[in-house]
Amino acid sequence: MLRAHEIANPKRHLDPEEVAGRKLFPYYAGFSSAFVESTLPSLDLSRGAKVLDPWNGSGTTTIAAFKQGLTAIGSDLNPAMVLVAKAAFVSRLDVESLIPLAHSIIDKLDDQVGAIEGDPLGNWFHPGAVALVRSIEERINRTLISHRTYTPIDTSDSLGKVTPLAAFFYLALFRVVRRWAQDFVASNPTWIRVAKSAAERKRLTKKGVYKQFVEEVKSLCEHRERFPIYGDTDKNRLQLLLSNAEFLPLESESVDAIITSPPYCTRIDYAVATYIELAILRIGGEKFSTLRRALTGSSTVQKNSVEVNPAWGNACGNFLHAVYEHPSKASKTYYYKSHLQYFDSLYRSLNEATRVLASKAPCVFVVQNSYYKEIRNDIAAIVGQMTQGLGMSLMGQADFSTSRSMVEVNLRSKKYIGIRSTIESVLFLRKN
Repeated sequence: MLRAHEIANPKRHLDPEEVAGRKLFPYYAGFSSAFVESTLPSLDLSRGAKVLDPWNGSGTTTIAAFKQGLTAIGSDLNPAMVLVAKAAFVSRLDVESLIPLAHSIIDKLDDQVGAIEGDPLGNWFHPGAVALVRSIEERINRTLISHRTYTPIDTSDSLGKVTPLAAFFYLALFRVVRRWAQDFVASNPTWIRVAKSAAERKRLTKKGVYKQFVEEVKSLCEHRERFPIYGDTDKNRLQLLLSNAEFLPLESESVDAIITSPPYCTRIDYAVATYIELAILRIGGEKFSTLRRALTGSSTVQKNSVEVNPAWGNACGNFLHAVYEHPSKASKTYYYKSHLQYFDSLYRSLNEATRVLASKAPCVFVVQNSYYKEIRNDIAAIVGQMTQGLGMSLMGQADFSTSRSMVEVNLRSKKYIGIRSTIESVLFLRKN
């Protein structure tokens, strides 16, 4: 049985992969690979046991579980993050082929790629630059996913056809384009602004674009030890799904453990945080807006009304009441509704996690408290009460103080810093 004092600090700045600059993709949310790697053995799982992360993000849980001989299942509603998670599973045995393949992709580019009407990359790049990026993206797609015809990568079926090899080259392109668009990243690292005028849009040269793409592939290959070694039979131990945590395409009681970090209730816009990557996948306009509204923690409030559910527990109810009664502007409207929406999605997702979890199976949640003005939003207590009502028992909890929160970049929140303390909590639960 895991004891609270044995739970490793989940904070990502302690992650040796991140410190060494070897992370495949910068992602604000989540926990460190070191945390997952140290937590998994304590769960006493049999080899091949199924470990799920319903908010898989960049795939920290799935890669750690896979490397330890477990069956890794990751779910995410963001297609860009599903690709990032897949890219981590390029076999170490194939690394020597990646750089020659990058050269082959560049050498055979079609300079006559047709323009896409309303191409979302135009939010940041001049049409000529968009055409250069699009030529690489289309070549990756036509070479490694389909042949002759382009396959949009925005559905569960199409993402299922994407191999780790294809995802790897999409990841390289993600990194390159994000580097070029760095000037559009705001002081809030999860917010990407768009160009205000045609003059502000980036211009790129063919030579520079092609060279940077190959260099990015070389950079990703420098630390080959991060990639797993596996054979054909091992592929059955991996499932990366494009799905909503509220509606998982998994059978009831089919999962042996869950390790996850639900989206923070800090108004991080997870869709905007990957706006550039989604644009590379041709997801813009209404498609982008639809995805943005569907993600847990979205800063956009949907039109359908949500009512307080007594099953959310007293901690949640008291917090929502305090928000509603706060005298500051929009407390009773936007902020109250956005919190209602968050807790409704969180509860539905926790209910779904309980459904797919096997009886007596362990579940580890990493959560972070937040604040509305001076009102503390104790997410750990809220998740504890929600899961207790759903049929889980809290077996242990460890709290870690952290300075890594959105308060640091929100100037309007500075006046509350003296009465705020950001705590990251690890909750160890077990299904009854």
